[in-house]
Amino acid sequence: MHELDLIPASYREQLKVKRWFRLFFISVTITILIISGLKFFVVNSTKKLSDKIEVLQKNKVVNLELQKKYNDLVEQEIKLKKDLEVLKGLQGGPSTKQILLAIDKAMQNGVWFTQWSFNRFREITPIQPDTVQTGYFIIIPQETANSSPGNQQAWKLTTHMEISGQALDHTNFSSFVNKLIQQPEVADVKVVNTTLNSSLSTQVVDFKIVVIINNNYKGDDV
Repeated sequence: MHELDLIPASYREQLKVKRWFRLFFISVTITILIISGLKFFVVNSTKKLSDKIEVLQKNKVVNLELQKKYNDLVEQEIKLKKDLEVLKGLQGGPSTKQILLAIDKAMQNGVWFTQWSFNRFREITPIQPDTVQTGYFIIIPQETANSSPGNQQAWKLTTHMEISGQALDHTNFSSFVNKLIQQPEVADVKVVNTTLNSSLSTQVVDFKIVVIINNNYKGDDV
């Protein structure tokens, strides 16, 4: 026996359409939610990545500035070291106390001074590969020297004393000069002149000498 289907076909078709419409709506809603979620994730990730890139760029700028400051400090250090070497060179050689002690060691009872002057000066001289180092040379930093690369210059230091005095006789004078030359602080002694000075009661030798100081002397100060 067959059951009677009292539901009209059109109504059944409407229910079927409503069911498909409901499924479509749910699918669209889920799709929109998924797309919104993905959009939020992408936007948030992009913002985080942009923030990281901005931080890295700022760090890069800071690092470049720090590197520049470091390079500037290194250049200043190199220049200061060169200046210090030049200053040490200009202050080199025996001290005033050492020179006075050297003179005192050479003094004779029959010798006395009437005038004494101390001179220290420098002259710029080019450095040649075959230069004989008979003087004391201080290399001038290239940025200070008015010379082209390859024509390095130096300061040649000359330190000397001019001494005028008297001696009882030439023997005393010669002995004084010989002892003076033997002192390590002295490079050379040049006799400018000697004159026999006679008076009514006595006779003395007037002299003038130039004492060249040994600027390479490295003795300890005492």
